[in-house]
Amino acid sequence: MQVVVIDSARAPAGSDSTGVGSRLDLALRETPASVEVINRDLIEVRGARSLDEAVRGAVGITQGGNATSPSQTSSRGFSAGFVSYLYDGSRIAVPTMSARTQDTWNFERIEVLKGPASLMSGDGAIGGAINFVTKRPDRTLPASEAMLSYGSFNTWRLGAGINRPLGETSAVRIDYSHQQSDGYIDRNKQRYDSLTLATTSALTRDITLDLSLDLLSDSVKAYQGSPLVPRALATDLVGAVSEARGRVIDRRLAFKNYNVDDAVMESDSAWARAKLTWKLAPDWTLRNELSYYTADRNWRNAESYTFSAPRQIVRDLVGVTHDHQVFGNRLDLSYTGNLAGMKHRFAAGAEYTKTRFATGRSFSNGAGAANAALTVDLFDPAYGTYESLSANAALYTGAGNRTNFSTSIPTVSLYLEDALWVTDKWTIVAGLRQDRVKLGRRTADLNTGVATAYSQTYDPRSLRIGTVYAFDKDISVYAQHTSASAPVGSGNLLLLSAANAAFELSKGTQSEIGIKQSLFGGTVDTTLALYRIELDNILSRDAAVPTLTVNSGKQSSRGVELAAAWRPTRQVSINGNLAVLDARFDQLLEAGKVSRAGNLPPNVAKKTGNLWVDYKVDQMPLKLGAALNYTGERYTNNANTVRMNAFTTADVYASWRLGTGDLTLRVRNLGDKLYAGWSGANVNSQVILGAPRSADLTWHARF
Repeated sequence: MQVVVIDSARAPAGSDSTGVGSRLDLALRETPASVEVINRDLIEVRGARSLDEAVRGAVGITQGGNATSPSQTSSRGFSAGFVSYLYDGSRIAVPTMSARTQDTWNFERIEVLKGPASLMSGDGAIGGAINFVTKRPDRTLPASEAMLSYGSFNTWRLGAGINRPLGETSAVRIDYSHQQSDGYIDRNKQRYDSLTLATTSALTRDITLDLSLDLLSDSVKAYQGSPLVPRALATDLVGAVSEARGRVIDRRLAFKNYNVDDAVMESDSAWARAKLTWKLAPDWTLRNELSYYTADRNWRNAESYTFSAPRQIVRDLVGVTHDHQVFGNRLDLSYTGNLAGMKHRFAAGAEYTKTRFATGRSFSNGAGAANAALTVDLFDPAYGTYESLSANAALYTGAGNRTNFSTSIPTVSLYLEDALWVTDKWTIVAGLRQDRVKLGRRTADLNTGVATAYSQTYDPRSLRIGTVYAFDKDISVYAQHTSASAPVGSGNLLLLSAANAAFELSKGTQSEIGIKQSLFGGTVDTTLALYRIELDNILSRDAAVPTLTVNSGKQSSRGVELAAAWRPTRQVSINGNLAVLDARFDQLLEAGKVSRAGNLPPNVAKKTGNLWVDYKVDQMPLKLGAALNYTGERYTNNANTVRMNAFTTADVYASWRLGTGDLTLRVRNLGDKLYAGWSGANVNSQVILGAPRSADLTWHARF
């Protein structure tokens, strides 16, 4: 679905092309898929500080995550590892492993493709793909900008950007952002830094070289979730959660952090890319992109919190390190011209990536002695330190609790896309992708001394066939059928066990129809999509032998998504979206031969909605606005025993034009709603609570 931009930057519906919908440079109106673009102006007017906040406004999207996987998305009934993240059109890994909280300052736009997207991004993209596009150099005009913000919870943001042409053929751009906060949770300090550098050079009239380097660093004293406690114990009951055994959230404990005092969640990464574009002829273009990504991640935490009578919290202890590298090269050839007198576009390419991933992992064993050593008082906890607690080797005894493993994943991909305008109004678009994925892993169990190794090869194929019919320049309809694949389980190839690696990949298909239109002289834009997705080969227990894991499970979703924008006057803009879906496990057996058929998958909302109203005061440098977000009920686990109740939040803002910049006061969660946003580290006993009411003042200037 497409988002219509407000104010003077508002573009005609369907006019923009995206890197996530197709490699054929198709306009949104020409793309037989639901593609939504959240551009820079929209990010700013909505006050989105992080990429998570920006994506949350997309139709049908819920956004969340916990400290170990902080930036997760649910789309069309699938979440976490089943929604792919791309950065400037390239994928690093499954987002549950590589995605980090990032400031929006360094990004120009966000492109959201709904439904299976393996054609563009490879394995894992069952629910969709999101492409985060950084700010790029401009050879035409010099520009500078700066941002400074302060708000509740001692939250600081600052950003600076500069673009400079270098002669007539080159330009350089540098953007830096810093964000820090004490957090709305006890002992939850956070720091995020991002530096993006990019150059563009026209080496000749036909050859352009683009270079970029992205550096990220973050450090968080992690909040892993708030524990559920018995209703009889709670004196200040909060309606954020409903649970089968009657456990609740007590407001007295809601913002208490039970992690260790020296908790660490930190990550540092660097990503270098070089892209060469060669205009071979007026109709033919050759592109090659070479990239190298490296990241180190480290966390040491107590992550799981379970209530124990009479008034205690039983914790665990987890230590994990990542050493992650990805080398990639993508070569493609595109053609724009005619075929038998019909307008024709074509792209074909090959891609090679090599992933190396090494990790050290230690987990407390959950035995009685370990639990006793890690238990703290519910109201007056002595948190302890990871350093002192982890020195007790007895916490980690047992097979699998201290391991080192290394993973190697070389992948070769071939892809082809084609668009043919049968008439001026009727377009057929098709695409095919063939991957060969070789997975190899070595594991060393430090407790047992046993070393193992395994390898597996997969050959997934992805397909998209679609058509678009434009009745006129304002109204078009489309239909498509797509397929995709994902590793079984959580969609995470990096952590796939030897037993699960032996199964076929999960296979998904989607059928979708939709309409995109502009009405009343372009003052109203609407998009509507209806879809059905089916996913087979998900992990389940064997009906005859319940102790045996097989891949006979099935999952599906169907739904409708509507987005609309109305400009009733020159000063007023109203934007909104609504999504309703029916997602379920169609066939799933878990331990004890318990069927989960009919249950809602975790962190999936049946209903979501957003509404924004923006008003520019006539003859004054003042803008006013308000926003509403509705998120329906969700569950934390497959059993649907812990329900995160539906909630609505409201934001308001006022922005005053001041010289070359804008001064904006914004209040978030105006009604101070206490709600559960995502499942916690222990999906059966804790939830991530959303931020209470807050305010921030931001100055943003352009020079």
